[in-house]
Amino acid sequence: MKHKQHLIPLICAFSVLIAIEIVCHIFFSFSPKSKMALLADGWEIDINGTKYEDQEIKQFYKLLSAPLERGDKLTFKTTLPDLGFLPFPAIMWRSKYTTVECYVDDLLVYEYALDLYDSVSFIGKHYNFITLPREYQGKELTLKLTVCEHNAAKNYEVPLFGSNEDLKAKLIHDNIVVIATGVFMFIFGITYLFMSLIFSAAIPNSKAQILESFLCMNLGAWLLSYYNLFSLFYNTPLETQIEFFTLYMIVPYFYLIQLSIQKITRKAMFYAIAIISCIIPAFQYLLHYAFNIHLRTTRPFYYADAIFGLVVTIWFLNKNLKKHDISKSGMIQMNGITGFAITLFIHFLSYLGELYNIRSLHVLNRTIICFGYLILVVSMLANYLVFITWNYAQRQEHDSLSHLAYADGLTNLPNRAKADKELEELKNETNDYCIISIDLNGLKLVNDKFGHPTGDKYIKDFAKVISTTFGENDFCARIGGDEFIAIVKNSSTKDIPSMIDRMISALNVMNALYSEYKRSVATGFAFLHEFEENNPHEVYLLADQRMYENKKIMHEQLGIHARL
Repeated sequence: MKHKQHLIPLICAFSVLIAIEIVCHIFFSFSPKSKMALLADGWEIDINGTKYEDQEIKQFYKLLSAPLERGDKLTFKTTLPDLGFLPFPAIMWRSKYTTVECYVDDLLVYEYALDLYDSVSFIGKHYNFITLPREYQGKELTLKLTVCEHNAAKNYEVPLFGSNEDLKAKLIHDNIVVIATGVFMFIFGITYLFMSLIFSAAIPNSKAQILESFLCMNLGAWLLSYYNLFSLFYNTPLETQIEFFTLYMIVPYFYLIQLSIQKITRKAMFYAIAIISCIIPAFQYLLHYAFNIHLRTTRPFYYADAIFGLVVTIWFLNKNLKKHDISKSGMIQMNGITGFAITLFIHFLSYLGELYNIRSLHVLNRTIICFGYLILVVSMLANYLVFITWNYAQRQEHDSLSHLAYADGLTNLPNRAKADKELEELKNETNDYCIISIDLNGLKLVNDKFGHPTGDKYIKDFAKVISTTFGENDFCARIGGDEFIAIVKNSSTKDIPSMIDRMISALNVMNALYSEYKRSVATGFAFLHEFEENNPHEVYLLADQRMYENKKIMHEQLGIHARL
């Protein structure tokens, strides 16, 4: 039952993805303005001087007796069909690790990467849009290719013939889900990185979230370049290099993320594995750029590293499920990267199938990889929501505990503990400050005559007065039964006696409205500038001494016996 509960959301998510893909294809429906045709068969194929008549281009791999090598010459010839008038007749064809020369009859109309071949530079996969003469009907189309890589791709997509505008529109239509996913991942990664950096001080595992942000951007670039759709946004001959560069970075990201969220007991061993995983792509880049051993040639290193990384990831997830040894946030992240890693493995199987001309998995390849992206993004969003909820609950609990620790229960003003903390912090003050000691007069008489509830109301009424007398940047606290304190920073710019007069005037207004008993306070204040050193407790003691001197005078005037 527990496994079914996990399976149902996955099925629902996959169904949503299928529905999105169907809606995208319907919403972005494609209707060519002119006729189009797949040039699938009727090709004359020449492999290093050996000719084969009337062949299907998809069956090219069957004609090979040995793997293709750099320098091999391939020629494909066919007769262009008559599709009627085409505004800008063109061929769309995806070449793989070869140069391209296109002739119509004997006229050269297009060439690609000949200069890169001469300089022994890397030549990857590329969508060629080959513009043809307006009068194309019945003419011979010739594609001459020079192989640039050992064991280059031996299967080719069928060239599509039509108007240039329709060909580009069809490419976008057929890949709309991939384009949307790739662009979304890149934008989402940037946004998630921005949010992670803003909340990095408050997020307990912000390092993992920052790494996931870069992983999303990396995956977006990889997906677009893998399907040669990156050139729709930025036309560059380095597109396939971007594909391999971003592909080889995926496994190190996985190790670094797990390093951030896992409680690892054998740290030395895991660090060694993670470092090796990071060294492998660095070594591949070094071979590519320094020794011209191209990124595609060293791909087996990546696959070995990736498969081992998948095993490590699944092992960690199994350990987490059994021992519950990571946080809920970490568990969400582990589910996301494990789900994505599995879809990457299926994608790898699809690649092997294409390599050996087994196309059963190739049909679902794009949907599966997009589903993996969806799993990763959902886990990241879920983790972020869990963090927000957790952080809010933690903040509420902290505020509640702080209030209990530092608030006076009767007046809701800060208490003595908070006042002591505030006095301690005054040691760092460089500007002048004033400490005011305040004591209520006659509280005991009010308690004895009217009862403690009335005495409590006397205290609470004064708490409102002191809160309104001093500003937001000033500090007020109740530090005892009838004892209060006020701290005024930057006191050289403020009129302390006037502030005290306002406080007394407010009490006199209360006395006029509610005359059951007399409300008054004794005050005393002292400044930092009265001392040679900054000792807040000495300043307070002087203010308290002056308050008692003032209180003694007021008690004599009011006929109240001074307390011992």
